Amino acid sequence: MNSKAKIFPYLKNVTKPGRYTGGELGEVIKDKETIAARFAFLFPDTYEIGMSNLGIKILYGALNQKENVWCERCYAPWNDMGDLMREKEVPLYALESGDELRDFDFLGVTLQYEMSYSNILYCLALANIPLLAKDRDDSFPILIGGGPCSYNPEPIADFFDLFSIGEGEQSLCELVDLYTSMKKKTPIQKKAIFEKRLKSKVPMFHPYTMWPMKEKTEPFHQSNRNITMCPQKC
Repeated sequence: MNSKAKIFPYLKNVTKPGRYTGGELGEVIKDKETIAARFAFLFPDTYEIGMSNLGIKILYGALNQKENVWCERCYAPWNDMGDLMREKEVPLYALESGDELRDFDFLGVTLQYEMSYSNILYCLALANIPLLAKDRDDSFPILIGGGPCSYNPEPIADFFDLFSIGEGEQSLCELVDLYTSMKKKTPIQKKAIFEKRLKSKVPMFHPYTMWPMKEKTEPFHQSNRNITMCPQKC
């Protein structure tokens, strides 16, 4: 039984239980047996705020266009839900599958404003994911920070494995393609992915906790405007 199924009988005890059920018009459901990489987007604020974010919808659509990738969503629970999850020992989960976040290959966190930084740690704790990057081994998802605040990652650098700086709809897909291609050949090691990512001259992902930023980092600009997508499902 996954996390969503475990907590479902108790949702009547929290405000706005629809925040935690998924099932919206336009959500993407895939067969896990056919998936090579799983990506979860965490918006570190309430469901209502996160669902109105166009950037998340664009990236959600871009990743889910790939047949072997399943991108899902997660939002910061309100205090009553967070307390309930701790009481019932249910880790934070993705809305589509109901699987806990630590089971994913990637966990992407949007950094829209500094006031959400404490919410990121709140969500990681609820997901039973160690807060500091140095304390996470390869069994945990690769934690990516992106969005406006990724241009100044220093205050939260210790918590992330890498930062996506610039436009994400093309660069995230390329990173996942790199991951899946390496996964076919050898067991995945984060450092190996980061090193190859830096050596390949493709959109910038900076592994901040491994190599501090000594040189100027250029943000990624979409190289082909014709492939920039708009979400088909909202």
